[in-house]
Amino acid sequence: MIWNAITTGNNDIAIVDGDVGCYLPDIAPFAGMRVFNDANLKKLYEFIPVNRSVAISSLNRMDHDENRWKLLQPMDVTQMVYEQSVNTFTTKNSPLIVPLSEGHIPLMMELTALTRPGPFLQQTIRFKNYFGIFIEGRLAAMTGQRMHPLPYMEVSAVCTHPDFRGLGYAKTLMLYVMKIILDNSFTPFLHVLSNNSNAIELYKKIGFRTREQIFVDVIRRL
Repeated sequence: MIWNAITTGNNDIAIVDGDVGCYLPDIAPFAGMRVFNDANLKKLYEFIPVNRSVAISSLNRMDHDENRWKLLQPMDVTQMVYEQSVNTFTTKNSPLIVPLSEGHIPLMMELTALTRPGPFLQQTIRFKNYFGIFIEGRLAAMTGQRMHPLPYMEVSAVCTHPDFRGLGYAKTLMLYVMKIILDNSFTPFLHVLSNNSNAIELYKKIGFRTREQIFVDVIRRL
């Protein structure tokens, strides 16, 4: 997934060296390999600067060479893909949607730091198509797109401020971003922590199905 994204739809914001690569460090922490094996893990170690943290994924649980990597955060993740069409991509909240730009980055960083939907860095907005809903000047919710392994496009940074949960803002923004993805002839997919049952149920109602259980480890290069 990560390798396909950094070598196809996101190759303009990634660095690739042979069989390994990663996103630019201020955009996303993800690093990928053409094939997940010991040889490429060694190449990745040589490629990543000392003390940089990266996130790698695998279909199996990973063991890390403790002389090379420090495990910071292991995550069990559910990968879901959109295949069942919804009746409409608009809700009563749709008129509240506004595009988010670089001027909104401090508010976006604040919201993602509070809600922790996944890594969101200073230039993550370069993935494009981020949208939000503001209530009385406060960023109540946001959603955007991220990894782009053709022909798929990831719906990401789905988050709602605790003060505004239960009002349907996340669903409204997700549907809006999904329509943009579909209108460009791509297939929406997303990732969610496997223990987040409430989010998984919401995504199922929107039309997503579970595609794969994967493992994502955040590791730091020693």
